[in-house]
Amino acid sequence: MKQFLKGLLVTSILPLVMIGCATSSQKQGPLTSPSAKRIYIPQERISIERPTLLKVTPESFHNWMAIGNNLQEMQEYEHFLARNNVANIIPTYELLRTARDWQKCGRSQYAVPSRDLWDNQLATIRIFKYMVAAKILTDFEVTSVYRDLTLNQCAGGANSSRHLFNSAIDFRIGPELPQSEDYVFIEQSKFKLCQFWSQHGQSLNMGLGLYRSGQIHIDTQGYRTWGPDLTRGSSLCSNYS
Repeated sequence: MKQFLKGLLVTSILPLVMIGCATSSQKQGPLTSPSAKRIYIPQERISIERPTLLKVTPESFHNWMAIGNNLQEMQEYEHFLARNNVANIIPTYELLRTARDWQKCGRSQYAVPSRDLWDNQLATIRIFKYMVAAKILTDFEVTSVYRDLTLNQCAGGANSSRHLFNSAIDFRIGPELPQSEDYVFIEQSKFKLCQFWSQHGQSLNMGLGLYRSGQIHIDTQGYRTWGPDLTRGSSLCSNYS
């Protein structure tokens, strides 16, 4: 995995940004692409204000940590992310989520990826980190990251799914069950995502998928986009490329 994001500017509001609910203003810093060009995030702001929400670690995650070596493995993974300056961007319990169908498939809701896959996620988290810091993403929840082969097949994932390699992040914007007042904010956030992908996705090797369910997928395994029918033409972002 190429190391393409260097010198990321972290401002004093990052502790709030880390939980996806920053409200104060922030200057937008440069991002370094593989070609060493400096890229800048567009200056538009989301016009819909969102309430500040404190994320609480679910009881299910505490129960999972109490099993076997899960706590030790989780802490080692956290230390690895901290050494690479991408810790606390996504709450650990979200970053270790496997698939939304974990229960139906009889698998674990949480999993620490194999150590040989840890590096694969760094590039994707760095993009995620910048989008959070630049307020392209604010009210979000990560729903699926690493999946083993058995779970990926049961959950309907592609045979070449980037989740198998711990290089993809799935998330949603806003609440799990959006109300009418949420949809404008969700669409504005998707617009910002598409704008970022259109302007910087190629240099960052970024894939962006938007599903009918409301789930959004990002990875750094190829510049592409897709929508509900899994083709480029159905992606909202195809209008920006």
